[in-house]
This record gives sequence, C-alpha cells and structure tokens, in this order.
Amino acid sequence: MSGIEALKWAQDYPDEIKAIIGLDMAVPAVYEELSINMFLVRLGAFTAKTGLIRWIPNLSESDAIKYGNLTDEEKELYKVIFYRRTLTKDMVNEIDYIKVNAQKVKKAGIPNMPILLFSSNGEGTGFDNQKWNGIQNDFINRIDKGKLIELDSSHYIHSIDYERIAEESEAFIEGLNRY
Repeated sequence: MSGIEALKWAQDYPDEIKAIIGLDMAVPAVYEELSINMFLVRLGAFTAKTGLIRWIPNLSESDAIKYGNLTDEEKELYKVIFYRRTLTKDMVNEIDYIKVNAQKVKKAGIPNMPILLFSSNGEGTGFDNQKWNGIQNDFINRIDKGKLIELDSSHYIHSIDYERIAEESEAFIEGLNRY
C-alpha cells in the first residue's frame, strides 16, 4: 500500500519529490480488481492480538528470511517484530480504506515526474504474471518519464533481486540530473 502513499505524497507535495521508485508497487488500478476479505483480515488481527498467530507454522518465514541477506540474529529479530506488529489496529484500518484511498489517488491523476517501477512475476500479489504486469504496464505507459523493469521473483522483490534493484535505481537517480 506504500505505492498509493507515495503517489498521494507526490500529488500533495510535488516540490518535495523529484521522482518515485516503486518496488512492486500496487497502483490504483490494482485495488479496483483486488478482492479483500475483511473478515479474514479481522480474524488475522484477532489471532495476532491474542498470540494465537504464533501457532501457525512458518507464517513468519517471509522472503526476507528465505532470500535476503539477514544474519541469523536479524532473522530472529524479524520474527519477533512480525509477531508483535502484524495486523495492528492501524494496519487493519489501512486495509479497510485502501480501495477508497486508491480511488482518491486515481482521481487526482498521475504525478508529473519520473517514475521507475520494478515489477514482480505477480506471485504474492493476488494476480497472475500477465495481469499484474499488464496493470503495471498500463500505468507506466501513461508517464512521459516512466520505466518498468519486470523481475522474475515474487512480490518481495527487495529481498530477492536487491542487487539489480540497487544498480538500476542508481542509474535512474543519476539520470534524473538530465530532467
């Protein structure tokens, strides 16, 4: 949901932002088609609040742990934070209002600035590769200074393709001086 927040910030404070780099960013069109089961979200919040969530095997085994560069100590810390801070009241409220907020961002229009999007293969987004990247392409094609880089990894691309993301981001940022 940080993609919606980045776009909103760019709309409201364009002088504060020179560009956006999105890491498998859900653009407003995603939320038009995404089905969100708020009953399950609230049930998950209940299990998190009561501690029952800890009994669900491998739930905290995210891509950051599987593929990332975390040390064993950092992996344990990640799990602690996950179990203590997952599906908080604020997170549930954000999920509950994301479709409305995405529509507000869509109505305000795409910010007039360079945007670099890294897109996953769709795994972990609720969409297949073709649909997910189709939405990403439709969005980026409406931007004069937009670029899309498709990666063959799941949604948490920053834990898997971090080296390529770093290289491409550096080149993109260096190129901003031309604008």
